Amino acid sequence: MRTFTDSPYERMMMQTLRRPKQSRPTPAPKGHPCHGCKRYGEGCVLPCYRGIAVSPPPSQ
Repeated sequence: MRTFTDSPYERMMMQTLRRPKQSRPTPAPKGHPCHGCKRYGEGCVLPCYRGIAVSPPPSQ
């Protein structure tokens, strides 16, 4: 491909970005509240959506 200038930065900016592969987080151990949760490793915040059996009806 032809460049407009002789600058080495122009060739560098045309290159595609190489990103390292991200490793998957290890599953939660048994006994942990997040065991079996697919969101484990994204930043757990308790109480979780899994702990709520039935949501209360909205009050008007």
